[in-house]
Amino acid sequence: MDATGALPPTSTQEQQKQDEVGGGDGSYGVLLYYKYADVPDAPALAAFYESRCRALALVGRVRVGPDGVNATLGGRVAALEKHIDEMSSNSLFDGTDFKLASCEEPVDERVARECGFTSLSVRLVKELVTLCSNPSLTTPDISFAGRHLSAAEFHSVLQSVGTGSDTEAPAGQNDVVVLDARNLYETRIGKFHVPNVETLHPEIRQYSDLPLWIDEHTEKLRGKSIMMYCTGGIRCEMASAYIRSKGEGFENVFQLYGGIQRYLEQYPDGGYFDGKNFVFDHRISVGSNKDNILGTCLVCGSTYDDYSSRCRCSNCRMLVLVCSTCQDSTKEYVCELCLKNGKQCCEISVKQDCQAEPELSEPSDIGKLSISNKISTSKAPGSNGKVVSS
Repeated sequence: MDATGALPPTSTQEQQKQDEVGGGDGSYGVLLYYKYADVPDAPALAAFYESRCRALALVGRVRVGPDGVNATLGGRVAALEKHIDEMSSNSLFDGTDFKLASCEEPVDERVARECGFTSLSVRLVKELVTLCSNPSLTTPDISFAGRHLSAAEFHSVLQSVGTGSDTEAPAGQNDVVVLDARNLYETRIGKFHVPNVETLHPEIRQYSDLPLWIDEHTEKLRGKSIMMYCTGGIRCEMASAYIRSKGEGFENVFQLYGGIQRYLEQYPDGGYFDGKNFVFDHRISVGSNKDNILGTCLVCGSTYDDYSSRCRCSNCRMLVLVCSTCQDSTKEYVCELCLKNGKQCCEISVKQDCQAEPELSEPSDIGKLSISNKISTSKAPGSNGKVVSS
């Protein structure tokens, strides 16, 4: 398969064998991945996805743009593995972190439909991720993206600054902030918590609100080593580039490679992550071995973190947590952001559907890091990634 997205011809026998992979018995799985790269022929690549994903009986969402690919797919694990093999034969996907997780098949058709897991959707887009919905803001060059840290490296930095155990840290905890690049409804049910380390939760409705939040909080970020995280990595790519594009004082931006998903794989007990990781497919959320619940019911305040009912704010349509008891007695809800802004009827229109949020990797060697080079200054723009095995 060349970089245009066209596979070399296969024999009829081989093609038939590939087509059969998606139809037999076997365990179910979800595959997430993304790749920022120049795509020379996006329509051809989209057509390939349409053809091969259907042949393998895969469902989900694929977005193809001139700047790369973003995919969230579900199907039989054998079919997903075949898809990985097919995409890996294209040099365009060199270094891509294909995250494959086995799981139960979708059982709630309503949730599966809302998350796009009842059919296949392949779309051509102008850009993979819309960071700046305001036309007056310029989308940053992805080459400015922050440096990737593997789950182990990210954890080591948090451990060092959280306990003050690394004497090489120039000023300890005060020099490091942890920044959550996700939406409020995700943060409600799970987030990083590190003792003695400031963690910033923007409390935004949608990703395109993040640049404004960053602009309004530049002094909290200036001169800091910023440890960013999101579900799987793609949102940190562009958001970290946006921060670093601000120039002097914003050079030290680091992103959790593979996001929370890879972190929980590395640390099944949760590590420094509390609660559950909100995911944009029929699973809804994925937790660690810890059985702690961070979320609370919007109405009664009881401990609750289940979004399967898909309750939404009556004004802005953001997902809200409402326990089963309160669902029986209350049918309209106003989210905390609408209440905070004193709006009983928001003058905004936000569609909070499930969205793909897969991953990227740019291979590079990151050796054993002391705190001094874990958060060392890097004035040259660029993102030094590291491939982490699935």
